[in-house]
Amino acid sequence: MCYARPDNPSVRAAEETLRDLEGGADCALFSSGMAALNAALEGARRACVETTPTRVFVAAPTCAYFAVRFRIVEWCASRNVEVVSYDPDVPFNAHGLDPSTEEVREEREAKRRRSGYAGKSLRTALREQRELGRRAMMVWIESPANPGWDHVDIQRAVDAARDCDAFCVCVDATVATPIIMNPLAMGADLVMHSATKYLNGHGDVVAGALVTRVEDETWRCVTHERKLGGATLGAFDAYLLSRGMRTLELRVKRQSATALWLANALKDFIDKVREDSGVEAGVVLYPGLVPGFVKQCKEHDVEDECTSDGSTKRTYHGGMMSLCFYDFLGLKTDEKKVRVERLVAFCRTFATSCKIWTCATSLGGFESLIEHRYSVEEPGSMDPFVPFGLLRLSVGLENRRELLEDLKQAFWHALDDMRGRDTVNADSLPKSQEQ
Repeated sequence: MCYARPDNPSVRAAEETLRDLEGGADCALFSSGMAALNAALEGARRACVETTPTRVFVAAPTCAYFAVRFRIVEWCASRNVEVVSYDPDVPFNAHGLDPSTEEVREEREAKRRRSGYAGKSLRTALREQRELGRRAMMVWIESPANPGWDHVDIQRAVDAARDCDAFCVCVDATVATPIIMNPLAMGADLVMHSATKYLNGHGDVVAGALVTRVEDETWRCVTHERKLGGATLGAFDAYLLSRGMRTLELRVKRQSATALWLANALKDFIDKVREDSGVEAGVVLYPGLVPGFVKQCKEHDVEDECTSDGSTKRTYHGGMMSLCFYDFLGLKTDEKKVRVERLVAFCRTFATSCKIWTCATSLGGFESLIEHRYSVEEPGSMDPFVPFGLLRLSVGLENRRELLEDLKQAFWHALDDMRGRDTVNADSLPKSQEQ
């Protein structure tokens, strides 16, 4: 007999499945992704302080899921641990996509440079701290990062961490899933998943997971934290998670293929809007369009297209993308607050006008979802981390052409709504060829 909180057969079965998918030594399931984050931080801290006489810190990316970012800051503040920020390995990021003029864009980037974040790579951040005699207790990586899908080169990040004697490297691979990449094989110590998302895939479970490369002292502290902290997963939720992982590969491959097709089709659509009207409306953000992320993804045999020697392969890049719209609505006012309010109104109308895409939070399920991230994360803030005009899309299993047409009609519907507002110069807005 055993007590179900630390040791449950149904939970253990799901843990073994995910452990094998990630190629790890062990796996622990939690009641949520945030519970897994807490256990990773606490486990690394307890193991690190036993061997580290110097001051420790947590290295965290500037672009990441907002709740994780906030929790890391809160957790560190309560334990007198410093948070050191670094930027992803891309020449742009979602922070600079909203402003309508180069002047405003440069002003925004200057503010980030003054704060010490912009342009600071992980390697630079770690070296600066090491020169001060400090050690990284945890290097937190999210790749691709929600919701702009910036990426971090995990292999380079691990090498930088080892060079600077970082204690633990943890990768949030919720969006990538083990079908697309395996961070443990690149040297990461821990992999975290919000199992609520792709691993479950049906929107009926809240769960989190940590997988470790080796069963070391950090892992002992992680499992101890779960056991006594009580953030364990229930048996029925574990059963549902096991059910979802049976179709994980099929779902992720189908969603990834649809997302790549949609990303290119939407890019062509926005380019056509620009050509027809001269208006730079926005940009498509998708990991498959960024070469640095693509090179980290695994190749898979394409079973229905393989030659006899199995040489036909395909790389998948995930089912998440974003549409980020600029301040393109041709307002008669120069007041920033009014322009932002109209851009936010446009995006909200866009999201709620979709007929196939459901306007809802979460991601990774079989149904396609859309949401305006600023309205979820930081409504009312004039200096947010997330762009005012960003719509996050979670691609499901529906027909890809129907998904595309739904987004197009929502775009034109939202523009028609803007034309009815007094502050909009209707003549400056793009016009549909159907009008």
